[in-house]
Order: sequence, then structure tokens, then C-alpha cells
Amino acid sequence: MSDDLSLLKIKLNQLISKYKNVSYLETDPICFPKRYKNPLDIEIVSIISCLFAYGNVKNIKNFLDPIFNMMGASPYEFLSQQSSSFSKFLQNLKGYRFQTKEDVVVLFLTLQKILRKKTKQSPIFESYFLNSKESFEKNSSIQNFQKKIESEILITANTKELTYGLQFLIGKWNSKSPKKRISLFLRWMVRNEYPDFGLYKKIKTYQIPYPMDVHIQKLSKVLGIHNQKQVQLNDAFLLTEFFRNINAVDPLLYDFYLTRVGIIDRCKGRYEEKICNGCELKEVCLVVPRGIEPRLQG
Repeated sequence: MSDDLSLLKIKLNQLISKYKNVSYLETDPICFPKRYKNPLDIEIVSIISCLFAYGNVKNIKNFLDPIFNMMGASPYEFLSQQSSSFSKFLQNLKGYRFQTKEDVVVLFLTLQKILRKKTKQSPIFESYFLNSKESFEKNSSIQNFQKKIESEILITANTKELTYGLQFLIGKWNSKSPKKRISLFLRWMVRNEYPDFGLYKKIKTYQIPYPMDVHIQKLSKVLGIHNQKQVQLNDAFLLTEFFRNINAVDPLLYDFYLTRVGIIDRCKGRYEEKICNGCELKEVCLVVPRGIEPRLQG
């Protein structure tokens, strides 16, 4: 490992020491599945939380908190059963940003249909990512997941085309976007270390694209890892490969902690004395003195 990477690893480990505390889980959508013990509840709450994980954390929590409260102690059991409580639940749902109330209702009806077809055996969605050989493929697995969910939604809605809100929610399978929210869901499901759950056993952590939210995009630039103005799915896979140089077994280890730099420390991606001088990454950041050279291009 080069001196630059060794120093970066030291600083990343300092960042982990700072933020590896359960109190910081409340600054992340992972706080929702952390409320449950049953793997079936964890998985269904995780997919819902990740699909709506856009916008600031406060807005996400304001939208999802009432939903999970209405679903009671076991969201899996609640969604699996047709009852008057579920009908009332649908009536009380609200829209969220690009999703209308009708979009949200269709999503939950679709999830109910999927769960009622499944046996009580976790995991629920892992097979959606796997090919005929039960393996994860870089160029098709996430797209196949999107296709399958889209197909289920179209059947539920009895239509041939998704609304804008539902299309935004699951993403276009044939787009080159980094597919951040699905990658985040995979991180939660595949990693078997804090703060994640490790429910999926047939997918390896190093196979997953890095969840390229705005904070990771910003930090990967100021750390000199990439300099693209627009990131695509291949860039997310490249970022995973970069972190494999630091941690070959668990390259996504750093995702949760790096995003705290943006969410809590309010990193702007430019030098601001009050923010930067207290940052654990200041010695390896390009926007402050003693920066390092870019390590990943293209």
C-alpha cells in the first residue's frame, strides 16, 4: 500500500472512531430497520427506507415515521395480511416529494402482493438480484432487480407505463445513473458488520457499487479519488474498487462514516476554516494545505 493510501486509511479509521456510536444512527435512514429484530421486518423496512432515501434526513424521517408507526410491531406481518387495518393504512398514506399519494399506495399494494406470494423465509428480495446460477453480476443484477419491481408495479397499477413518481422511486433500469438508493439497500443487506445487517449471503460486499449520494460524490472529489462532474454506475463500481485497495474484504466499510462528514460536519466540498480545521480528513483533503494527488481517474 502506498504512503498516500496508508495515510488515508489512518484518517478513515479516525473517522470511524468518531462516528461509530449508536447515537449517530438517527442521522441516517438506517435508523428505521434498526428498530426491528426479525430479519423479515428488517428487510421490508430497509427496502422502503432506501427507496425514499432522497432529500434531507429530516424530511425522510417526517415522511417515514408515521408510516412505520401505523404498521406496528411487525411491518412484515402487517403488509402480508389483508385487513381493515391495511385499508385504513392506505387511506392515511401521503405523497412524498415526486411521489403522489396514489404512487405511494401503489407501492405498498405491490409490496403486499410480493410478500403474500413469499413464504415466511428471509431474504425476500435477494433472488431478484441473482442470475440463473445464483450469483450477482456487475452489469445486470441491479437492472434485473429494477425490471422485476417495475413489472410488479405495472401489474398492480394495471397500466403499461409507470408514473413519473414511481419511475423516479425505482429508477430506470436502462439508465447509466449510479443507482444510489438500491446500492445503499444492498450495502445494508450484504455487509455483516456495524451498522449493517448481513442478511444476504450470496452477494459479496466487494461486488456492490458504492452508494454515490451527494456527500460521497463531494468527498471522493476533495479526496482526489475522482474528478467527474457527473457520475455513472461504472464510477460507483470504480469507487468500490478504489476502497478495495484500502480494505480488500470490506470496501464499503467507510460509506456510513464518510457520509457523516457531509450530514453532520456540513462539508461543503470547498475550504471553510471553521469546518475544515476540525475535520479528521483535513490532512488528506485537496481543498486544504497538505493535499494529496488524485488516485483514480476516468
